[in-house]
Amino acid sequence: MSFERVAGLLPKLVKNRGARSAEELRSVLPALAELSVSDEAVLRAEPLLLDLIEQEQICGDCRGYDRCGKIGDARGMYHRLAAYNGELTVETGYCQPYKEHLDVQRAAKYDSYSLRTQYDRLLTFANFPEQQKVRKPKLYSVAYAFANHFAPGDQMKGLYIFGPAGVGKTHLLHAMLNRLEERRVPCMFVRADALFDRLRSMIGESRDIEPVLNLFSTVSVLAIDEIGQERPNEFTLEKLFRIVNQRFAAKLPILYASNFAPPDLYGRMHSDMLAFTDPLKSRIIGSSRVAYLDGDDYRITHMELLDD
Repeated sequence: MSFERVAGLLPKLVKNRGARSAEELRSVLPALAELSVSDEAVLRAEPLLLDLIEQEQICGDCRGYDRCGKIGDARGMYHRLAAYNGELTVETGYCQPYKEHLDVQRAAKYDSYSLRTQYDRLLTFANFPEQQKVRKPKLYSVAYAFANHFAPGDQMKGLYIFGPAGVGKTHLLHAMLNRLEERRVPCMFVRADALFDRLRSMIGESRDIEPVLNLFSTVSVLAIDEIGQERPNEFTLEKLFRIVNQRFAAKLPILYASNFAPPDLYGRMHSDMLAFTDPLKSRIIGSSRVAYLDGDDYRITHMELLDD
């Protein structure tokens, strides 16, 4: 972006320009102290510096890309002071809120792979079974804190919840995702069996599966439900390992729900699959906080009986 265009974004300050000393400009722009430029160069760049101050004020009040206070091509851009040949200039690039906005859009593009229903989107922390909150306060607290405080770029461990059917594992997963979505954190949900069925279908239709694998490998938060329930074979384990391994290396969290404790995943696989299962389980355990959730099966205790 040219200096003229940057200056054109800020007519209010441009109109109010007056003679300022280099010392005054340096006092309001600490970044100048890191650049070896003369006072004369600072004064020559006064219009540029005033514009930069206004940009920093707008960014300081940032409430996300959707509410960006900048106009035109400047929306979603950061402006950083730099020096070139003894003169001041401005470098621009895409800001983090804009990148997160793109990630949300990209995740929405592949939302059909998540298979989240309207009912799933009604599962919250508020309607999570009270008896489970009381029985597992640490698990509930960790899940609540992650959903309310995780931000893209944070190096937080994921969460692996295991236990019998009907005790609220999937409910807690969706409560976390619904809160993350409210906070505009890019996230994806998938059931393990459904994901691999879709990938097989895409291959059968000669469609490229790389964009899907790349999304699940790079989205800020990934949730995998019913891991270990899919039909494990070389294809599923190789693709799952790729996703988990890439996220493990990038320190991107995964939220899991399973009937199996992590060490027991794929316990009945043939020995020639150990090359996938052993490092897969190791990475899952190494990147997750693990919690056991038990209790009465909610579906059975709330079974609807029709009396004769």
